[in-house]
Amino acid sequence: MTTCAEIRLIGGFTLVLPSGQTTVAESLQRLLAFLALRGPTPRTALAGTLWPGTCDERSMASLRTAVWRLRRLAPGLLVRTPGTLELSPGARIDVTRLAEFAGPAWPNLLPGWYDDWVLMERERLRHRYLRMLEASATTALDSGQPAVALDRALAAAAADPLRESAHRLVIRALLADGNLAAARRHLGLVRVLFREHLGVAPTEQLTDLFRPMEAVQPMQPVA
Repeated sequence: MTTCAEIRLIGGFTLVLPSGQTTVAESLQRLLAFLALRGPTPRTALAGTLWPGTCDERSMASLRTAVWRLRRLAPGLLVRTPGTLELSPGARIDVTRLAEFAGPAWPNLLPGWYDDWVLMERERLRHRYLRMLEASATTALDSGQPAVALDRALAAAAADPLRESAHRLVIRALLADGNLAAARRHLGLVRVLFREHLGVAPTEQLTDLFRPMEAVQPMQPVA
């Protein structure tokens, strides 16, 4: 039984079995990737999604063939019920460990795949990744670690430069570390960025972060 299989989807598809990395046919890659991302799925939904443009009978036949081939390649990796398919609970999937990929570039899910379901999952993963970075930055701020918070917030802002919540955390981290001038410079950059790309100004939530300091050092207007 395959109890230690690893499925990697970030940066490209890879299947690693206890015997090592394994070459996998494209149809099997898509079946494994879909189940890794969506979990237990009705067989009819799998067949219709992975083999679109064919009649139900043919798509179900293609699914049965793929399941048979996968059972030979990686025994125990698939869990079958009369109506659904899912991966073995022992399979390790990289997208469930997003914290390992924290950095300025968001994890690229299955690059080169343009199936509709992949595009949806790619966008969903991007939002999960950004929320994880922002949550990590907030936790670091709450625990008095502004440098760590700044690193996570800058990674989120780099991954999505028009995400105001990420820029808000950058400014909070800079202010918490006593870098008022740097915080003001960042606000200026955000204003320019939003004006050029969105045609709007940042919300007051961003400028309100400076209010506690205004009584001590009046804020200078930034173009």
